[in-house]
Amino acid sequence: MLRFCLGRIRKTTAQTSGAILISLSGLAMVQAGGLDSTFATGGIFITRDTQAFDAVADAVALQSDGKIVAAGEISSLAGVLRLNPNGTLDSTFGAGGMVTINVPSGLGGGVQVIGVAIQIDGKIIAGISTINSDGSQSFSLARLDPNGSLDGTFGSAGLVTTFPFGQQRSPTVLALQSDEKILLAGDGIMARYQSNGQLDSTFGSGGLALVTALPVRAIALQPNGQILIGTGGPERDTFPPSTQALSVAGLITRYNPNGSIDRSFGASGQVASVAPVSTIVVQGDGKILAAGGITSILVSPPAGNDIGFALVRYTPNGTLDLTFGRRGVAITDFGQSAPLAEAFALALQTNGDIIAAGVAGQKPGFQATQSSFALARYTSTGLLDTSFGSAGKVTTAFGTNTASISALVLQSDGKIVVAGNSGTSTQQGFVNNIVVARYLVN
Repeated sequence: MLRFCLGRIRKTTAQTSGAILISLSGLAMVQAGGLDSTFATGGIFITRDTQAFDAVADAVALQSDGKIVAAGEISSLAGVLRLNPNGTLDSTFGAGGMVTINVPSGLGGGVQVIGVAIQIDGKIIAGISTINSDGSQSFSLARLDPNGSLDGTFGSAGLVTTFPFGQQRSPTVLALQSDEKILLAGDGIMARYQSNGQLDSTFGSGGLALVTALPVRAIALQPNGQILIGTGGPERDTFPPSTQALSVAGLITRYNPNGSIDRSFGASGQVASVAPVSTIVVQGDGKILAAGGITSILVSPPAGNDIGFALVRYTPNGTLDLTFGRRGVAITDFGQSAPLAEAFALALQTNGDIIAAGVAGQKPGFQATQSSFALARYTSTGLLDTSFGSAGKVTTAFGTNTASISALVLQSDGKIVVAGNSGTSTQQGFVNNIVVARYLVN
C-alpha cells in the first residue's frame, strides 16, 4: 500500500501532545456508526498508550473466540498483536500481546506483514513482504501457534521464504483457501502453498503463476475456488490524478484454481474499473464488488472533491451490474474539508448492506496534513444508508494527525472492527502507531 508524506496513508499512527480528538459524523454515540464505548478506551485501542515505538497495521482478522489479530510492522520488523474482545492487549499472546518476527531474508531492511488469516485450529498465517537495505526482496510466510510462538511444523522453524522463479519479488496480498492452502501474490507473481508451507505443485508452474497486471492490491476467493486479483493504475501514486488514466484506472483478473487465467471472465479474463481496485469482496449471489478511489472529474455534477470512495459491482461473468449505484458505480465524497478519500476495505453485512472504509483528508503537500478514518455504509443497491453516521458517512480524527483505515472485519454481532494507523511528523521523524477501533452497526 501507499506511503507518502500525508502519513503512510495505507497505514499511519502517531503521538500527539494533546488528547485524541474524535470527530464522529453522527448525532449520538449510540447510533449506527458510533464508536463502541465498551471497547478499549472510548472505542479505540492505540499502541502509543501501551508502548513507545513506531508501528503500522496492514491487516486484521477475527478469531472464533472474538479475539482480534492485527498485523503489520512493529519497530521495522514483521509484527502481530492480539486484542481481547474488550480491546485490551491479550497477555497470553507473545510478549504482552505482541509478537515480532525475524525473517532472515529481511534483515537490515523493511519487513511487514501484508496479510493475516486464522486457520480452523487457531493458528495464525502471516504473509510477509521483505525488502532489504540493498534492495533485495522475497515472498515470506510465517505461521504462529495460538500463543504467538512460531509453529515449528510449518516450513523451516515456522518460516517459509520464496524467491519466485529465482527472482526477487515482494508480495502485497494474502488469502487462505477453505482447504487451508495459502495464496500469496504481488509484484507479478502469485504463489500457492500447501498447509505445511511447501509450494503446491498443482498450481501454475511448480506452485507459481504469473500475474498479468500490476500493481497487485486486492485478492478475493470465489466459492468454486477461482481467484480474483485486483490491480491499481496511475491514480494511486499521482496527485492530482492524471486524466489520461481515468478511463481504465484498475483491473480485475480472474484465475482458475490451477493458476491459469479464466478466459470466460470479462474480456479474456479481465474487467476494467474506473478506479484503482484496492479491495474486492464476493457477494452470496456471486456478484463481485470492488472499491478504491476516484476523481471528481467523473462525477456529474462535479462533487467538488479531488478523490472520493468508488464502489463498482460486476455480475459473476464480469459485466458491469447496472442495477448498482449509478450504472454500476457508487461514488461518495467527504466534502471540501476532506478532498482526499479512498476506500481500502470492504465488508458485507448479513442483510446485504455494504461497509466501506479507508481515509478522508487533506491534499498531501511538503508537510504532513490532517486525514481521518472514514467509513460509509451502502444499501445492497449502492445507495448511502442514511441511518449510518451522518447521511451514511462517519469520520474519526486523531487531533491534527494523519490517519487511515487499512483493513476491516465484522464480528458475529455485526460490530465493525477496523485496523489502521495514525501518524505525525516530529523532530525525530514521522512517528506511527497502530489503531484498532470498533464501531456500532445498529
